[in-house]
Amino acid sequence: MRLPPGSTGRRSGSALLALILSLGLAQAASAQFVNPVKPEPKKPPVEGIAAWYQVPPNSLARKRAGKDELTAAHNKLPIGTRVRVTHLGNLKSVVVRITDRGISNRRFVIDLCKEAAEKLDMLREGSTRVRLEILPEEKPSPTKPKWRWW
Repeated sequence: MRLPPGSTGRRSGSALLALILSLGLAQAASAQFVNPVKPEPKKPPVEGIAAWYQVPPNSLARKRAGKDELTAAHNKLPIGTRVRVTHLGNLKSVVVRITDRGISNRRFVIDLCKEAAEKLDMLREGSTRVRLEILPEEKPSPTKPKWRWW
């Protein structure tokens, strides 16, 4: 493609400078109007029937959980979600982590591991009415660095 006569093929320095300044000013102006991050609204508690099941010791659900962490299965909540489960008959509660899927009976809202059911005193009942409260994610605590600059 041929250039028009008298053109050197270069942009003038002032046009390039204007372009750079306008981009820089646009970024600075947009940085002043950044919307603050709004916290997620707290979801209302869900009530329903919970059952318990024996989690095999070498299962993936056990491996996903931390040491001595109580686990549960839920069909809709994301894996890793922490939930406070309150027994509505005796008001005892435990915090469990969702590590599994596959609740086969649709009338149950959550399947608790045997240890969580034991803490709620629902082993003999088999199933009971509970309230589920989704807890916010834990923020990792800041750790001290193992090294120093000096």
